[in-house]
Amino acid sequence: MNIAVKRLSTIQFENVADKIKESHHVLIREYFRRINVFLDNVDIVVDTYPIFSISKVLGKTLEGDIFNVCQKVDGINNLYIKAICFCYLEISELADEGVSEAIAYIDLFEPIIKFLERGGVFSIRQGEMIVGSSSYPLKYWRDLDIPVNDISDVSLDRIDEKY
Repeated sequence: MNIAVKRLSTIQFENVADKIKESHHVLIREYFRRINVFLDNVDIVVDTYPIFSISKVLGKTLEGDIFNVCQKVDGINNLYIKAICFCYLEISELADEGVSEAIAYIDLFEPIIKFLERGGVFSIRQGEMIVGSSSYPLKYWRDLDIPVNDISDVSLDRIDEKY
């Protein structure tokens, strides 16, 4: 949990420029892929957006209060980004509590957190995730067959240097 709070505390949510990097798209695709793998492995059906409560999906109760551990998250105006941050805090807390499923999927939100750390921003309108001038339809995100993406900083920096 401490690592999650520290990472979220360093993200500049309020000063985000709408400068899209090619790495943002790699990170969004990898986020969708990881969420799909997680849902397939736990055999849970989520037909809504790829933003959901991990504790509810796993049927677990949190011992800690994730809503008051990171003041920075409270100030986020974008409700979807705020929800992602709480999901990240939630899986971190469950892992700290020793929940094996959370420990196994502790890196589930890594792509979307890196996306935010690298200045990414998104909104959701009319069933689509909007990233810059690109949109990702959310009606069929569960049906996507996405290959594994290398999201190491070296790889992402290399991608951004090309474009």
